[in-house]
Amino acid sequence: MPSISYTPTRELVAGSSGSLSFTATRCNRTSKSTGKEHTALSGNTESVLYRRDIEWQISVSPFFENQLQLWREFEASCANGEAFELDTSDIPGGRETAVCRLKRNGFREMRQGAFEFYVTFTAIEV
Repeated sequence: MPSISYTPTRELVAGSSGSLSFTATRCNRTSKSTGKEHTALSGNTESVLYRRDIEWQISVSPFFENQLQLWREFEASCANGEAFELDTSDIPGGRETAVCRLKRNGFREMRQGAFEFYVTFTAIEV
């Protein structure tokens, strides 16, 4: 079961420890490269790599309203680039612990049915 450890700083919830364990319905790891490629008239190609980001797209299985405040606290506490630890060691190909940050506008909270909610977010390894 994946887990998140963070430092609660905003929208504090009573009894929150800054740790969330969840069941993921989707937990995909992708790498995105940023750079440029230039081809000269002679046919030689030059590639420049500026940055390579490793992203985790995570969807959490549905949960009830009592856990919603904990997810809102996590989102508010990490929304401005604050680091958190993501442990995906239970998932095939996962890592023991990765220091991540939330992608800007990458956290979504949605309703499923009348009483269930779920969240999706994108975490970028630092």
